[in-house]
Amino acid sequence: MGMVKFNREALEGCRTTVAGQAGQFGAVGDGFPKAASNAAMFGKLADSGAFAQALDALDKSMNEDFNAAETLLGKIDRALDAVARTVADTERANADGVRR
Repeated sequence: MGMVKFNREALEGCRTTVAGQAGQFGAVGDGFPKAASNAAMFGKLADSGAFAQALDALDKSMNEDFNAAETLLGKIDRALDAVARTVADTERANADGVRR
C-alpha cells in the first residue's frame, strides 16, 4: 500500500475559507428587507402594486438562496473539519500502535 500524504495546512486553509464565505453569504441574505414593499413608493403608476409584489418575491427568493448557500458552506466546513480530525486521530492511533 502506498504512502498517504496529508497536508493539514491546506485542508485547514480550505476549511477557513469556506467558513468565511458562509458568513459572507449569510450577511448578504440578512440585508434583504423583511417587510413588504409599499406600492406607494413607486408613485401613482398603474402597476405599482404588482411591481411591489414582484419586488417582494425577488427579495424572498434571493434571501432563500443566500441562506441556502450559507447552510451548504457550513456543511462543507464541518465535513472538512471532520476529515481533518479523523485523519489526525488515525495517525495518532497508528503512531501509538508502533510505539507499543
